[in-house]
Amino acid sequence: MTRPLAIFTPQIGTFSETFIRRHIERLLPEGVVVVTQTTKQPFAGNWSVNCPTLVLDQLATGRPQRWLHGLGSKLGWIKTSLQSASVAEFLKEHRVHTMLVEYLDHALCWLRLARELDIRLFAHAHGYDVSAYLQDSNWRSRYPRLNECAGVITMSRLSKQALHAVGIGEDKIHVVPYGVDVPAEFPRREENSQVVRCIAVGVTAQKAPILTLDAFRRAAEQHPGLHFDFIGRGDLFPAMQQFVRAFGLEQRVTLHGAKHHSEVLKHMGRADLFLQHSMVDPAGATEGLPVAILEAMAAGLPVVSTLHAGIPEAVAEGETGYLVREGDSRAMGERIAQLAFDCDLRRRMSQAAWQRARDHFGSEKQRASLLQIMNLSPAAEKNVALD
Repeated sequence: MTRPLAIFTPQIGTFSETFIRRHIERLLPEGVVVVTQTTKQPFAGNWSVNCPTLVLDQLATGRPQRWLHGLGSKLGWIKTSLQSASVAEFLKEHRVHTMLVEYLDHALCWLRLARELDIRLFAHAHGYDVSAYLQDSNWRSRYPRLNECAGVITMSRLSKQALHAVGIGEDKIHVVPYGVDVPAEFPRREENSQVVRCIAVGVTAQKAPILTLDAFRRAAEQHPGLHFDFIGRGDLFPAMQQFVRAFGLEQRVTLHGAKHHSEVLKHMGRADLFLQHSMVDPAGATEGLPVAILEAMAAGLPVVSTLHAGIPEAVAEGETGYLVREGDSRAMGERIAQLAFDCDLRRRMSQAAWQRARDHFGSEKQRASLLQIMNLSPAAEKNVALD
């Protein structure tokens, strides 16, 4: 069977990588195959895909192959000669002519094979690969090789500027914001000035959950009806629990832990505000264009976040939400309280957030842009045929 597109990803099933799941499931649903290093938990294995898939750590090599995360920052995607040969055979079997490799460091590892097989390779940036890695002289020296790709795709204008600064041709880089599902009709919700529910998603250093909690704490001191649903689990989760106990917020904050994507969207549908205090983490990594913020806008939630990475390209200051400086939980708390007390302001921003998501960040808009860049037509699926 001919399947023109192969998507390469380090792992399948990471809760936070909904953008990769959307690529696999929606770009060419009947014309895609997947190559991945692993599907194993804890970092993977939380969702699966229904298409031909080659899992490299399941290949018989005499001993298990592993994704060596600790060496990843130095060596990239580590692959054996057996893996390369298996991938080549897999791509030939399915008559692949286009590769979309998630994360730029991993794309570098597959450039040679793509060239040998005469397959066009498109590299897709997402976050750490256009932030922390750009501070590493090793990666800065290697990134110009991405000029050998058919194209480099990134999610924000800011990240395009950063990639161009390290030697990637400006005409080689395509900016395609992430896309999310936006309801056709504005998602109206019951207004209640007495109880205002906030929501945040994600427990990583870049999302600074402690600062988000501190901003909520400051707002909650002013508004007695504020409640906070925080979804996600990670290394900072125990510190979050400690913070909630230390400030006596057990009745105001619910730490839900990890939830499947469908559950996250249900919580967004019941919320009134979305909070995320994104900032540069100690390793220099940043967000790209946080999908959770786009999904919150699609759900009609005003966003209170930070002037960080690609976020100002999504959140229109004073129209769809408010943005504060990184680290300023006091200012963030003031904005939360302002929105909590002002139902009319929340209503206006809610409508504007949904409209902005509909106009600029719809999943079909993203899909059409990616297919055009890769010169793949949805009609290609109709040409998928058995030998």
